[in-house]
Amino acid sequence: MSIPEPLLKVAAIFFDVIFVLLVFSFIFIFGLRFYWRWKAKRLKGEPVPEELLVPKLKKGKGLIYFYSPNCRPCQMVEPIYKKLSKELKGVHFVKINVLEKPEAVRKIGILATPSMVLVKDGRIKEVILGPVSEGVLREKLK
Repeated sequence: MSIPEPLLKVAAIFFDVIFVLLVFSFIFIFGLRFYWRWKAKRLKGEPVPEELLVPKLKKGKGLIYFYSPNCRPCQMVEPIYKKLSKELKGVHFVKINVLEKPEAVRKIGILATPSMVLVKDGRIKEVILGPVSEGVLREKLK
């Protein structure tokens, strides 16, 4: 029993379409990640927008934590953030809900949550995208 030739052609076209969709989705995902990292690197040295610059961030070190209450990775980072905010006394911590202050978040250029912005003397020192471990965050805050 053999498979009819028209059916083989349809199957070949179907698998070609699936392959092309997979390739484009990988390109899109990696392109988006590349863009986020590029944008985060461009923020280094920029002043923190006035909407986000609370008085305690003008001098010394600080961390602005952007989160969303319904974000799973944010819920994983939350205990780390709370622990470090209690332990590290020389660092000022600010927590911003992206759903409550979308204009301020848009001004600084945050595209995804969780994101953390390290601030030193009112200027952006580094932008951390995505969830990070306690050790990495502690090392960056020293």
